[in-house]
Amino acid sequence: MRGLMKQKKGQFIIIAVLLIAIMMISIGALLYTAVTYYKHEPWEEYLTLIGNIELSSRDLVELSLSNYTNTLNTNVLKTNLEQWQSDIKKVYPGLGVILMYSLPDQETVVAYGQNINYTLGLSRHWYDKTSFSAANATFNLNITSVGLTGYKFMVTSFLKLTIINVAGNKINVTVTEEDGMPVTNLKKDNFQVDGVNITDVARRWDPNYVLMYTITCETSPANATVRVWDQRGIQVIAKET
Repeated sequence: MRGLMKQKKGQFIIIAVLLIAIMMISIGALLYTAVTYYKHEPWEEYLTLIGNIELSSRDLVELSLSNYTNTLNTNVLKTNLEQWQSDIKKVYPGLGVILMYSLPDQETVVAYGQNINYTLGLSRHWYDKTSFSAANATFNLNITSVGLTGYKFMVTSFLKLTIINVAGNKINVTVTEEDGMPVTNLKKDNFQVDGVNITDVARRWDPNYVLMYTITCETSPANATVRVWDQRGIQVIAKET
């Protein structure tokens, strides 16, 4: 009886060893397959591709907002994105790149401390002491060649101009962008005051507004209307009220 128990115990040990060996071989084969797959799959190229598509989409949204603020064509963003959808297949042939987009339309979005009323992804609130221009688009990206589906990203563009005060022939304003940070690279040519000539634009740091621009005019403007264009060409018009 004792010998039979020893024999069964020995068989159990042998079976356990065999199972462990089979599991190790299976795991080894699986790891080898995974390592080989990831080694040969050009993931860095795909990440670069996704980054390029995001960057190009952002540039297109900014360009469309610039066009809109200078022409007031509310269809420009939709038209440009439709063309981008078509062109992207030609830019990256054979990869199965499919880019879809959606635009907020007749919709109010709270962002950057403002209620932004979008029409086909574009919005402007002008001729107030605090005025702004904005664009908003959401993208969904599929790359069928690598099985990527549903990659989602949002692009927003925003520029705000605020008239702080007007003292004689000097107008103090602030200009901020998407992240709420001040736009720091504006010069005299980036501003215009309706009805008067600008003689100088100076920047100064302010504890309340971080960065303030002081626009000096030849004469004192009446109910000053200030226009600004940032380096992207996006325009905003603010008015002293």
